[in-house]
Amino acid sequence: MKKSYVLFVLFSSLLITNCGSSKSAVKVDPYIGAWSLLIEDTPQGNVSATMTITKNTEGAYSGRVNSDVGTFDLYDVKIMDSKLSAGFLVQGAEFDIIGNFENQLFKGYVSGMGEDYQANGNKIPD
Repeated sequence: MKKSYVLFVLFSSLLITNCGSSKSAVKVDPYIGAWSLLIEDTPQGNVSATMTITKNTEGAYSGRVNSDVGTFDLYDVKIMDSKLSAGFLVQGAEFDIIGNFENQLFKGYVSGMGEDYQANGNKIPD
């Protein structure tokens, strides 16, 4: 009887500790995902784009912009303190995208060929 009581107590304590809420939650990176952007007043007019940001197992960001004028891979993607900086090529011309993430919003600029174009948008829900 004493042996079964000890086993019951041991089993109960294991069950309580393993099923408790002491497990830590995995922090979701708020920048990963798709962002709907509007790049304003370009030579092609206002350009709608979707910027997709990913992160590899080493923690490096990468991304792609799919727009009305084509699809472009982002390079040198850096996100620090809610600030994005990256580059991409359009028909051999270099462009940069810089801006700030504020919760579900992105506010920034696309710069290239001596011009700056306002680029604002929001995160597309998963």
